[in-house]
Amino acid sequence: MQSESTEKIIYAIEETLLKTETAFDKNLGNAAVSLAEAFGVSRCSIMSVNSGEQTLEVLASTKEELVGCKRKLSDVTISTRALLDNTPLKTNPETLSFFQPLDSSRFSCPYSINIPFSYLDKKLGVFILSDPKDGNPLSAEQEVSAIRVTRHIAPYIYAVQSKELIESKVAKCEQTTKHMLELDALKTDLANFIVHDLKGPISTIMANLDMLSYEELTPLQLEYLNIAMSDIYKLQRMVMNILDVSKLEDGKIKIYRDEVDVYDLVKRETASCKNSLSQKNIQLKLEGGPHICYIDESLIGRVLANLLFNAIDYSPEEAELAVSLRYDDALHEVLISISDHGTGVQDEFKEKIFDKFFQVHSEASQRKATTGLGLTFCKLVVTAHGGRIWVEDAPGGGAAFKFTLPERLQEGPA
Repeated sequence: MQSESTEKIIYAIEETLLKTETAFDKNLGNAAVSLAEAFGVSRCSIMSVNSGEQTLEVLASTKEELVGCKRKLSDVTISTRALLDNTPLKTNPETLSFFQPLDSSRFSCPYSINIPFSYLDKKLGVFILSDPKDGNPLSAEQEVSAIRVTRHIAPYIYAVQSKELIESKVAKCEQTTKHMLELDALKTDLANFIVHDLKGPISTIMANLDMLSYEELTPLQLEYLNIAMSDIYKLQRMVMNILDVSKLEDGKIKIYRDEVDVYDLVKRETASCKNSLSQKNIQLKLEGGPHICYIDESLIGRVLANLLFNAIDYSPEEAELAVSLRYDDALHEVLISISDHGTGVQDEFKEKIFDKFFQVHSEASQRKATTGLGLTFCKLVVTAHGGRIWVEDAPGGGAAFKFTLPERLQEGPA
């Protein structure tokens, strides 16, 4: 078979495979018919590797009843041997007996050539020409031509398989994403439902505990009252975080900015932690000086409170907390840092810890958020102010939560 004839076959086959008005499997079937005619054989089949099932499957054949037939890659057959050896395999009546009984069926024939094909070093399948019409094996020239044709078919099969694989993975990702979004919405709805029912009882408990504080109490009773007050305030913060995270995400919370001395705000929030600090005999060290920023005092105050109580919760008895405030002249922003001497935060969690509902379950870290929303609230508020928030390893061990606040309101694009 001359080179020009081979080129004509390749051109015709590629033209067939590129037809967009018909499905690729139909085009492949038509290509098999054309190849059988071109090489003078009664049967032409194209088998493809199914990686999931570890089989060779007939994608197209001049005998339609063969389409869909499969061979396990572990079977000792002509096609699997050619694929695994990555070498064309010819059979005749003598060599065929080696592959019986698997290949002794009504589809077997005395003469065939099985040509493995691959693309980008990936084994894709086997191209089979069998049952020559004149009863004689293919000539050496025909075999060379068939191998060339096979190499041109391989990229098309690779492209279709890659497309199907990508579409399958995209569909699975979309399905998983949809399921995760539904779960997240359900979790949010459930949390909001519970929180709304908790607000009333929490207010009642707080009011009654406050009334008790005006009574004459023994030192032990006062200690118990302070513990109860501390825990109910913690519960109130949890409830407010759940409500306000949803509002911040939906853009339903307005930020009322004003000129605020951030140092005074830090001092007030640290003073509000007095009872919690005394219960664990924790010393608090405050560094910094007055500086005015244009912020929402209430929201930033709650950010400070969340970070302070978080640091207290994860600090051991008789530890020290370090709170610092520093102004950056170059960036025109205030940097606030709150450092504890707890177990710290592992590197792989330092970004995720601010994600909604994220909680660290690790014996090495042992940092356990309550609702997984306190730090999310902090990130949303700081980001809304044009600042940044992150966590680092504190000097001497522990975690250092830091956030920035621009000195003035940053104007966005018009």
